[in-house]
Amino acid sequence: MSPSFTEIREWLQFAFVVIGGTIALSAYFQNQRQRRLENSLKLLALFKESLRENDLDHWKELFVGTCEPASAPPGHFISRDGRTVPLDVMWSEGSEDDDAIQRMAESFEIICYEILSGAVEARIVWFEIGQLMSEMHKWLNDVDGLEKKGKFLAWHYPSIKKVFEKYEGKFKEWPCRIHAQFE
Repeated sequence: MSPSFTEIREWLQFAFVVIGGTIALSAYFQNQRQRRLENSLKLLALFKESLRENDLDHWKELFVGTCEPASAPPGHFISRDGRTVPLDVMWSEGSEDDDAIQRMAESFEIICYEILSGAVEARIVWFEIGQLMSEMHKWLNDVDGLEKKGKFLAWHYPSIKKVFEKYEGKFKEWPCRIHAQFE
């Protein structure tokens, strides 16, 4: 019993549909990946444009003031004049840094929202600003002190909290650009 011409034609049509569908799906997923990459780069550019002249300097100063060698207790930093200051002053009105840390935290909240939505590539964002985000997460987590640990973060910056819950293991493995070191 040999296959009829109609049966062969139907099998060929089926094969073309399967191959075409596979190519279309592959192109779709590649396009989505490219779009996430472009969105990541645009979002990082917007972040850099939103920084004011001394914002990164204020971040670096706070970074050095909260590092272990500075001897600051958890939830505090050592100021320029050697005082031990609670971190929550950075989120209060009239902070010493002209609200630089608060502005950066708000930008990170938007970036983390985009990471959670899948609109940007987390690995690219992490490479560029991972150290900044990691320290900000740590500071936000320490704002309340030990008795309310993480409440300020969860209440005011829920997307940052969720991103670090979701990606914390990966963040430890992924490389990131170093913006400041304690010397």
